[in-house]
Amino acid sequence: MQPITHEFTDRMVSPWGGIKYFHSVYRSSGLRDFLSSLPLPEPGSNRGYKAIDLIEGFLASVVLGSRRLEHCGMLRTDAVIQEIFGWKKGMASASTFSRFFQRFDSETNDKLFPAIMKFIFSKVTSKYLTIDIDSTVITRYGKQEGSAVGYNPHNYGAYSHHPILAFCDELKMVINGWMRAGNTDSKTGILPFLEELFTIIEPSRVGLIRADVGFYSQNIMHYLEDLPKPVKYLIKARCTASMISKIASQEEWLRNDDVIEGSIYAESTYQGQKWTKERRLILVGVPKKFESKKSKRRSELFKEYEVLNQYEFYGFVTNSDLSMVEAHRRYNQRGDAENRIKELKYDYAMDGFAMNKLKSTEAAFRLVFVAFNIMTIFKQMAMKTTVNHRLSTIRFQCIAIGSYLVESGRKKILKLAAAGKRRHFLEHLFENVEKIRPPYRFSNA
Repeated sequence: MQPITHEFTDRMVSPWGGIKYFHSVYRSSGLRDFLSSLPLPEPGSNRGYKAIDLIEGFLASVVLGSRRLEHCGMLRTDAVIQEIFGWKKGMASASTFSRFFQRFDSETNDKLFPAIMKFIFSKVTSKYLTIDIDSTVITRYGKQEGSAVGYNPHNYGAYSHHPILAFCDELKMVINGWMRAGNTDSKTGILPFLEELFTIIEPSRVGLIRADVGFYSQNIMHYLEDLPKPVKYLIKARCTASMISKIASQEEWLRNDDVIEGSIYAESTYQGQKWTKERRLILVGVPKKFESKKSKRRSELFKEYEVLNQYEFYGFVTNSDLSMVEAHRRYNQRGDAENRIKELKYDYAMDGFAMNKLKSTEAAFRLVFVAFNIMTIFKQMAMKTTVNHRLSTIRFQCIAIGSYLVESGRKKILKLAAAGKRRHFLEHLFENVEKIRPPYRFSNA
């Protein structure tokens, strides 16, 4: 076998020709023009990069798998991507991105990102959205501002940040997110967060807000109830002694197998120790798989607590008119928010791009959501599949395409290396992408 020789070429070649899909959806959404109209933190020098070019460069880097600012600079030699986006100065270096994010502060973040998300969601026609509020832990391996020792189930005692997020279940998109110090409680800052959330999505568009036990607080319930147009909520209750007593004293239970086989349900009212009024309480019992000898002995001594040995109980506080079974079903669907968090961490590097200033880190953190939502629009509107493909899959199928630029007359043409079934698949995708225009009507909304 003859050895393969090599030669160099000046032709602009890229392994990421499929980024044209992302760029097409991004431009057709009108987001570029909207971003250009915002008071972005521009560089102090006329020779500096435009803020809009830096934001686009960061979004493209996230989609292509960057996890640190240093990774963004690796695309500087990719002239094809630069031509697709039309960056006159090309891709910026890591140090340029770092200086750009250092210009973000609390006021800038609070002014820009709610406006960006409001613009994106104004292009979606769906009403009565289900919103999931959740928090997560991001481990940090340095002394960045805001990193502190707090609740961290996977790295006990490690420094971390503790962000709060809001997702839309029907659209599979991120609505809002804040970066917080690692030693904060889940409920810390929740009321200002909800206030900002309702500047992005009007309360009249919200059908239900779901939250886990970390957000079990009368302040949250009272805030949602007292809005000009009250918002329905479904919040998992904390298992206190009075809650256990209420379960044990419940005499009538309804059995239903629709959600989980063998589940039992009851409805009551409940008033917490510092609550100003009673609220609707839904009790759900799920059969335990195993019953220990110790629990059997205890059931013989305390007959009124025998039901506690047979079932694992949950309580949900709500102001909705959902049936007991439907409330259980709707809360269980909240688990998809955990999938969004995993996808944001593993595919979009939500836990990356850590900088010394907390608000700089938050700016990158919130820009990741913009990239995520654009790719979600692409998945829903162009790929038109019921399977929720991860970004890593899309990157392999649609973005990692060898390509180069040629000139024909005054036109520049992007040549993509694809043959056979893959070429047919990509041509079909391009046809769908060309048809994508707001307003967006998602098939699963």
